[in-house]
Amino acid sequence: MSTYLILTDIVALLAMVVGFHVAFRQRLLRRWWRIMHGRPPEPERTIPDDDPVHYAMIISGMMLLAFGLIIFCFMSVYAALTAGGPPPA
Repeated sequence: MSTYLILTDIVALLAMVVGFHVAFRQRLLRRWWRIMHGRPPEPERTIPDDDPVHYAMIISGMMLLAFGLIIFCFMSVYAALTAGGPPPA
């Protein structure tokens, strides 16, 4: 395995984890964001879907998750399929 493949797979896995958190763990992500910026905790909402950014975060998180998965799979499968090729002449 080349260093390039390992670094690309690490970046793709990181994109998948971040995308998962953006899409499905929005409360956790927003809490971390508020803690990092030293803001007080956000009050609980009565209706969880009244936030206009909710669906945008789901869409962007799923795109990031899918792109990370595709990059990881394509790079790993290509490297596995081309590793046993004929030696260069």
